[in-house]
Amino acid sequence: MGNQRSAMNVTSRYNDFLFAPICDEPGGTRLSVLSALARINVDPWDEAARLAALSTADARKILVSTLNLLPDRQQEPAETEILAARLVALLPKKDGPTAAKTAKIGEGHAQRAIFWLVWLCFAILMSFLSPHQPAPATNAADSASKSKTNPPTEGSGAMPAPSDVNSRAD
Repeated sequence: MGNQRSAMNVTSRYNDFLFAPICDEPGGTRLSVLSALARINVDPWDEAARLAALSTADARKILVSTLNLLPDRQQEPAETEILAARLVALLPKKDGPTAAKTAKIGEGHAQRAIFWLVWLCFAILMSFLSPHQPAPATNAADSASKSKTNPPTEGSGAMPAPSDVNSRAD
């Protein structure tokens, strides 16, 4: 449903141009730009989008040449020029609002990136400034048990336990 809505919005921009009458046919029906483009095997919405992207003068020239391709339609060149100018005026203007939306989106992304960069710098700064806790101290009981299980070796620079000194004196 969302895709249909966006497709309708894109194509509805060209409705004024595509459904504009070109002339009355012999049977009494009106020939629209949409019908005329379809008769010469040109996709009407693609052509409308292409013409809308061009400058007004270029779009008018191309539309005059396209109108001259229509079979069974003989008009004076001045009349075709006037008709093309009227039809080109019905085309939507270049995508100014779309470009503005894109710029706003780009600004939003830049602002979001700056926001997160500032917070990252703040977090790094806080980690450097926060006091670091020393390693947990060991209990005296743990130290004593380690010294009994691992007696110091001679030449290690450690002082021998008193029991070791008495046994050597004997």
